Amino acid sequence: MYEDPKDMFGEIDDVFAHLFTRLTRDFMTGELSGVGYPRFIQGEGTSSPLPFPQRDQSGVTSPPVAEIHRIGHEVKVITELPGTAMDAIELELRGSTLYIDADGSPSRYSTRADLPPVDPGSMQTSFKNGVLEVTFTILPDIT
Repeated sequence: MYEDPKDMFGEIDDVFAHLFTRLTRDFMTGELSGVGYPRFIQGEGTSSPLPFPQRDQSGVTSPPVAEIHRIGHEVKVITELPGTAMDAIELELRGSTLYIDADGSPSRYSTRADLPPVDPGSMQTSFKNGVLEVTFTILPDIT
């Protein structure tokens, strides 16, 4: 805890100054990636960042952001895949990781979502206006 609340705001100012410096540097050198970070969002509205997948250097566009929502006994993965058709999307569940690959015009997309233990047979998909939603039933916790 901070003894003086002004200390906390000084630290926040330092963080924003650092971020602004990096943003300005990246913008001036043309290195802005526009990449977000996948987030795991609990039903109560709390969220935490997930590890971001490594970028593929074979022409794959920046990975789309994968949001993972846990609502009751279901988990829903939502990601934007602009310029893609449903028949160009490949979904593969390996263990507790959902891999999403899509060939859009003119971009290719590849991302992943780390899930809690889910029932693979319960997978339901929806794709509308470039937004993919994949829903699974969460397996009961066996302890």
